[in-house]
Amino acid sequence: MSQHLPSVRISSADLGPEGAFHRWRAVLPQYDIRLPAGRDMQDFEMDAAAWLLDPLVVMAGKTTSAWVDRPPNATKGDETNLVFVVFAEGRWAGNADGKLFDFGDGELIGLDTARPSVGLSTDSRWVMINVPRQALAKLVPSIPDLHGHVFRSVSAQFLMDHMISLARHLPMLPVEEAERITRASLCLIAAALDELLLCQDTNRAFAPSAIRTRVERHIRQNLSASHLTPESISVDLEIARSTLYRAFQPLGGVSRFIMELRLEAARAILFHPEDHRSIGEIANLLGFDSTAHFSKAFNRRFGCSPRVARSTGTTRFPLSGRMLFDFWKNVLSRPDQSESEGG
Repeated sequence: MSQHLPSVRISSADLGPEGAFHRWRAVLPQYDIRLPAGRDMQDFEMDAAAWLLDPLVVMAGKTTSAWVDRPPNATKGDETNLVFVVFAEGRWAGNADGKLFDFGDGELIGLDTARPSVGLSTDSRWVMINVPRQALAKLVPSIPDLHGHVFRSVSAQFLMDHMISLARHLPMLPVEEAERITRASLCLIAAALDELLLCQDTNRAFAPSAIRTRVERHIRQNLSASHLTPESISVDLEIARSTLYRAFQPLGGVSRFIMELRLEAARAILFHPEDHRSIGEIANLLGFDSTAHFSKAFNRRFGCSPRVARSTGTTRFPLSGRMLFDFWKNVLSRPDQSESEGG
C-alpha cells in the first residue's frame, strides 16, 4: 500500500476553540495572532491541515476572523521563506511593510516572512504554500519584491487553481509522486513571479542597473568597513538615497545585500580548511560591530552558529520545508500545549 505525505492538523472540533487557537499561535511564534475586538474566544473556529511536499509546506483550511501580524523585530530564523496565499472565501486587508493590500475570493497574495505585516481577515477558507527562497533559486535567480503584492496575471490564475487542487488531492497523494508535484508547483510559482519581473523591467530606468553595478563593486571593496551603510555609500559615491533605494529594491535593499555578502564571505572562511582565524577575528574582518552580532546574524541566515558550521563543514537553510514541518509536528504533538500557553 502506498505511503501518503506527512501531515498535521489543527481543529477546534477536536481541541476546542481555545486549544486550537493556542496551537495555531504556537506553530507561528514569529506572528502575533489575536481575535478582533469584541469576538469571543468560544466562537473561534479553525480546521486546517498541512502537508510536507518537501521543500514546500502546503497548508489549507478555514478560520474565523483574526488578526495575523508579523512584528518588525520578530526574527525567528525564517528569513528565507516566501508565502503565497489564495482565498477561496473571505477577505484579508492590511499593510505589508508599508504596502496596503486588500484581497479576497479567488485572489492570490505573496508575502515575505522576514518582513513585517499587519492584516485582519474575515471568516475565510484559504490555501497557502510556504516556499524557501533557495528552492526557487534555479528558476528565479533574482526574486522580485512580492511582499504584499496581489497577483493579477493569467499565470497567477494557473497557480491559484493549482493550489486549490493541491488542497483537494494532497491527502491522498502517494509519496512516490511528491517530487513531480513539487517540480510542477515551483514552475507555476516561477511563472506567476514573471508578473512582477515584467513590471520591474518596465518601470526600471536604465540608470539603476549601471548604478547598482557601481555600488556593488564599492560594497565588495569595502566589505570590512564597519561604517558601510546606505548613508555612507550615498555620500561616498554621490548617489541620491532614493536612487540607491530603487536600484537595490529588487534585492531586498542595500543593507540586506551587504549583510548577505558578509555572511557568504564568513561561511567561505569558516569552511576553508587552512583558515584558523577565530570567530571574533572573522566578525571584525567583515565589519560586524561585535562577535555576538555576527553569530546571531549567521545563525538567522544559515540555521546554525559559526562554530558549528566550522566544525561540521556545513550549514542548513533555516526553516526549510522539512524543518518547518517538523517544528509544527513537534509543537502539535505536545499534549499540554494549550494549557501551558493559555494559563
